Amino acid sequence: MKDQGQVFTKPEIEFLTDRKLLLSKVHIGKKIEALLGQVEKGLHAVISEYPWPDGVLTRSGKLSKGENYLGLPYYLLDYPRRFDRDNVFAFRTMFWWGNFFSATLHLSGEYLKMSREPLSANIDQIKTSNAFICVNHNPWEYHYHQDNYREVRELTAAQLGKIFSEKSFIKLSFRWEIDRYMDIPSLVPEVFQKMLGWMAESGRR
Repeated sequence: MKDQGQVFTKPEIEFLTDRKLLLSKVHIGKKIEALLGQVEKGLHAVISEYPWPDGVLTRSGKLSKGENYLGLPYYLLDYPRRFDRDNVFAFRTMFWWGNFFSATLHLSGEYLKMSREPLSANIDQIKTSNAFICVNHNPWEYHYHQDNYREVRELTAAQLGKIFSEKSFIKLSFRWEIDRYMDIPSLVPEVFQKMLGWMAESGRR
């Protein structure tokens, strides 16, 4: 008796034999990498205007990719970035196949400590944006389901203030539909500059 788990369906056979489909995926992937390279160039212009904490800019941008975030391929650009066990200051631009582009600021440890007060002081400004904030206990999820991200506009000032003052990490994020890909090299630096404005005093030495 055949193991049904090893029997391919007709659409699966068509997929397995479709060279053009897989070659197109490779070609598209190279375009995504080039697009994220343009994003990094735009971010360089923004970071030159900000007084950065020690250690954040000691690493160059990192472009990485994978095949299985919740079952689908993804590309990541981490810049600027510092990922230590206890301290994180990272700005991550993500392309998630079939879903979206996103840009996420991730703070923890000493960087979050420096940012709590200015973020709390700028709650009214933050609430007028299209940003999302992470409400999950796991800092390494990037989907936009309600158990992970909430729109800041949906939360009260008191709820945001509680997050800014009590959570062990903060993630603020923006997302765009894939058909806006031509705008991504300008949109990502724009929202990064906006976020830096929300924590204007956090980077001062």
